Amino acid sequence: MHRQQHTLAAAIRRHVTLASLAPALMAASFSGSTVAEQQSVLEEVTVTAQKREQSMQDVSVAVSAFSGDAIEKMGFEEGLDITQQVPNMNFFAIFGEASSPSVSLRGISLVNFSDSWESPVSIYVDDVYRGNPAGSAIQLFDLERVEVLRGPQGTLYGRNTTGGLVHYVSRKPTDEFTASASASLGSYSEQIFEGATGGALADGIRGRFAFKSTTNDGWQTNTVTGDKLNNTDSFGYRGQLDFDIGESGGLLLNIHGSEADQNSVGFAHMGYLEAPVAGAAKCSISRIQDGLCTSDTFKMTGAEAVSGKFNPEHVASGAANGLITRIDTYGTSATLDWEFENFTLTSITAYEELDKFLQDDGDGTAVVWFDEQYAVDAEQYTQEIRLNGATDNATWVTGFYYYKDDRGLVTEAPTTADGLWHQEIVALDSESWALFGQVEYDLAPTLTLVSGLRYTEEERDFAQDSGPSFYTPLSVRDDLSESATTGRIGLDWRPADDTLAYASLSTGFKSGGFSGSYNASLEATRPVGAEGITNFEVGLKTTLAGAYRLNAAAFHYTVEDYQAQVFLTVADGSVITNAGDVDGTGAEIELTAPITDNFEIIAGAGWLSTEFDSEQIFLVAGDSYTLDGNELPSAPGFTYNLVARYYQGLGHAGELVFQGDYSWQDDHYLQIENDPYSRHEAYGLANASVSWHSPSDRYSVQAFVNNLADEEYFTYQNTLGSDWGYGVWGQPRTAGMRLNWKL
Repeated sequence: MHRQQHTLAAAIRRHVTLASLAPALMAASFSGSTVAEQQSVLEEVTVTAQKREQSMQDVSVAVSAFSGDAIEKMGFEEGLDITQQVPNMNFFAIFGEASSPSVSLRGISLVNFSDSWESPVSIYVDDVYRGNPAGSAIQLFDLERVEVLRGPQGTLYGRNTTGGLVHYVSRKPTDEFTASASASLGSYSEQIFEGATGGALADGIRGRFAFKSTTNDGWQTNTVTGDKLNNTDSFGYRGQLDFDIGESGGLLLNIHGSEADQNSVGFAHMGYLEAPVAGAAKCSISRIQDGLCTSDTFKMTGAEAVSGKFNPEHVASGAANGLITRIDTYGTSATLDWEFENFTLTSITAYEELDKFLQDDGDGTAVVWFDEQYAVDAEQYTQEIRLNGATDNATWVTGFYYYKDDRGLVTEAPTTADGLWHQEIVALDSESWALFGQVEYDLAPTLTLVSGLRYTEEERDFAQDSGPSFYTPLSVRDDLSESATTGRIGLDWRPADDTLAYASLSTGFKSGGFSGSYNASLEATRPVGAEGITNFEVGLKTTLAGAYRLNAAAFHYTVEDYQAQVFLTVADGSVITNAGDVDGTGAEIELTAPITDNFEIIAGAGWLSTEFDSEQIFLVAGDSYTLDGNELPSAPGFTYNLVARYYQGLGHAGELVFQGDYSWQDDHYLQIENDPYSRHEAYGLANASVSWHSPSDRYSVQAFVNNLADEEYFTYQNTLGSDWGYGVWGQPRTAGMRLNWKL
C-alpha cells in the first residue's frame, strides 16, 4: 500500500554542489497549458490544522496557508518570509534570524531574549514542536506547505500556544522519481544552493533527501574594524525514508540538522543626551532615533559615535573577539501510522538537540564596555500518540503528549571597561504530559458542534550558580509544578457548499518558568507563574462568484498574568514577571482573487487594539513608567499586505511572470514599557521580481529586489540605562538572480 506520511533518512553535511545533484538541463517540450494555469499561486491548500487533512476552507480556525509550490513561485527564500503576507503577524529577531527568531500573532509574542523560555507562538516542523526555535530557520526548505494558526490552540496543540502556532511541513517521499535544484546569487556576495531528490528505492520503500547552503558577506560593516557583521555560512539537510508496513501501516523516518557559523547582527547605539557632559539635557525623541545624540557611555570610555554613519549598514563594535554566532542542530523522528477498521493510530517519536554560542556588543560602541556572550546546550524528547476516527455524524481525535526538555545555559560578560566580570550558569529541566481530545458532532446537515479539552501537568527544576560578578553572586535551587485544563467549544454553520461561518470560545495556557540570564537579585530568580488566555472568535470563509476566496475573522481575547521581561539597567539587571492582564480586540480579512486570466492578487489586512491592565511601574531612562494602559510590543493597530502577479505568455519561447508584493504596518512600540524611545513610525516594505519560465516550466530564471525603497527600520529596541539604549536594524535593499531547475 502506498503511504506518504512523515520522516527519516541520512545526514550528509559538506560541500554539496548544484552540479553534483542533477543531470544537465534538457530541452523542454512546449506545454499547452495557459500561463495562468501553470504559474498561478491561487490554490486550495490542504492543511492539518485539526490533526487530519482538510481543505483550509473547511477549518473553523483562523488559518493562513501557503503551499511549497506557491512559496517557490513567489520567490520567498525562507519559510519566515510569509510573515509579511499574514494579517496580524509580525516577526523580529534580536540577534539575527537564525539565532533568536520571534513571531508575534495578534500582538502576542515572547517578550524576552533568554533561551530559558518558550514562545507563546509555537513553532512546529513536521508535527514536532521546537521548544527552542534557534536554528529552525536554517532547516526551512523543500516545503510542502506552511500553516499559520492564529489564536490559542489549547486542545490539539497544547504546548504553550496562547498566541498561535506556525507549522512547517516538508515534502515527503513519493514513488515517482523527482529532482530539483536552484542557485541564487545576490547582494553582499550571497550564494544560495538548494536541491532535493527522491523516489522509490524498493517495493514499498521510498526516500527523499534535501539540502540548502547559504553564504554571504553580511550587510553590516563594523566601522571600528572594517569587518563585516551579520554574515552567514549555514547548511541544512533533511533525509527521509518511508516504509509500507503490511496493507494498512506506514513508518516515516526523518533525520535532519543544520550548522551555522556567522557573526551576530550589530547594535546601533542610541545616546539620549545632547553632549557627553555632566547635567547634559536629553535630546528630542526624533534626534535620539536618528542617532544624533550621545551618552555618558561615550564620556566614560572615550568612545565616539558611529562616525556620523547611523544606518543599517554601519554600526560600531569594539568587542574583543568579534560577534561570533555558532549554532548546531540535530534531530530525528519516527512517525508510525496504522489504519484499523474504525480509526487510525498515529505515533510520533522525536528527539532534538541544539548547541548555540552567541556574542553581542550590548553597548554598541567602539570600546569594550558591556559585551556579552550566551551559550546553550539543549536536548528535547517528545512523544505523541493519537487516535483519529469518524462515525456517520461525528469526527473525533484523542491522544497523549509527553515533552521533556533539558537545557544548560551560560551567560557571561567576560570583559568590561572597568575590569568587572560576570558569569551565570543555569540548568533548567522541564517535563510535561497532556491528555487531549476533540469531537466534531453534526447537530444537523448544516450545523456542527465542535468541543475539545486538554489537561496538562508540568514540572520545572531550576538551578543557578554565579561566578565573580558585578551583581551579587547567587546560588539558587528551585522548582515549579503546574497544571491546567484548556479547551474549545464552537459552532460551525454551512449555509452553502462554499461557505463556512463559525463562532468559538477557546482557552490556552503557557506554563511558568525561570529567568536564565542577568538575574541581579534573588528576587529575579523567583519562578514566574503561568499565563492563560480566553479567546472569543467569529469567522467567515466563503467563495464569491466561484473564484474569489474571502476569509474573515473577528476576535476578543483576555490574557491573564502576561509574562514579560523588563530590563531595568545594566546595574540592576532584568526582571521577568507576570506583568498584568491584557485585553486584545481585532479583525482580519484575506482575499485571493483572479482579476483577469493573466492577473491575480493575494491581499490581507489586520486590525488590532491591545491594552494592559497592570499595577506595575518601572524606571526607563531615569523616568517612571506604568504598564497600565500600555499596548503590547510589535502590535501595530493596522497592517495590510498585497501580492500582485501578472503573467505574459511568449508562445513557444516560454512565459514571463511579473510580481510585486508589499506589506505595511502602522506605528507601534518595540518595548513593553511603551517608552517614547521605542515608538516606531509606520512603514512599508516593497519587493519586486520578474521571472522567465521555459515552456514546460522545467527551468526558470528570476531577478528580484527586496526592500525596493531601501526603507530604514528597526526590528527591536531596548533601553539599558538612563542615558542610552540600542536598536536592531532591519535588512536594507538587496537584489539578486535565481536559477531553478526541476525534473
